[in-house]
Amino acid sequence: MNDIRTILFDAGGTLVFLDYFFLARELRRNGIVVSSRDVRRAEYAARAEIDRRLLGAVMDTDETRRRPYFAALLDHLGVVSQHAQRLIAYFDVIHKQNNLWRRMLPSTPAILKQLRLRGLILGVISNSDGRIRTILQQCGIAHFFDIVVDSHEVGVEKPDPRIFALTLQRLNLRPYHALYVGDIYGIDVVGSERAGLQAILLDTLDLYEGMHCRKIRHLRELLTIV
Repeated sequence: MNDIRTILFDAGGTLVFLDYFFLARELRRNGIVVSSRDVRRAEYAARAEIDRRLLGAVMDTDETRRRPYFAALLDHLGVVSQHAQRLIAYFDVIHKQNNLWRRMLPSTPAILKQLRLRGLILGVISNSDGRIRTILQQCGIAHFFDIVVDSHEVGVEKPDPRIFALTLQRLNLRPYHALYVGDIYGIDVVGSERAGLQAILLDTLDLYEGMHCRKIRHLRELLTIV
């Protein structure tokens, strides 16, 4: 990947993660005994559900995916349907108040710094609701990025290749000079490859089997790739 000049990142699930600790605590308050690790693994079932819907040509948006996402997560944890619907509604309210994708790994700033020191242009393309810049600022990593594209602001979402094309146009770069890193195959890999970018799937638990794409388990692996 010697021709890569820019690395573009997904945000939720790649740079910032679902607040597993908060969800586990709230579930325990509702009588569901789980750990943050349990919630993390259940989230992978939710990602698989999103991919199933996408590959089945379900016409979703980031907003409409969220409830099926949490439904799959809770189902994987064994939460009965009636109880799950109440929890999904509650999590939806909390998310609108304070985005639930808000946790960052402590190693992320150092990795981004190293990539910048290598002369790479860094950016973010996120299916979000207008809050992604604020979240990146709160995590202390916003200054690493030359561009942040929020789908809410530009009116187009991944996997639509237009959001990638728009970002590259703003950077004045060709697609083959760009690498995109994201965590959901049907959104991040499919969308970026359709736009002509190289793609890497962040598969932290190594559960995406049979996907014909390059995978990493941790962002630090980028330091040996580019």
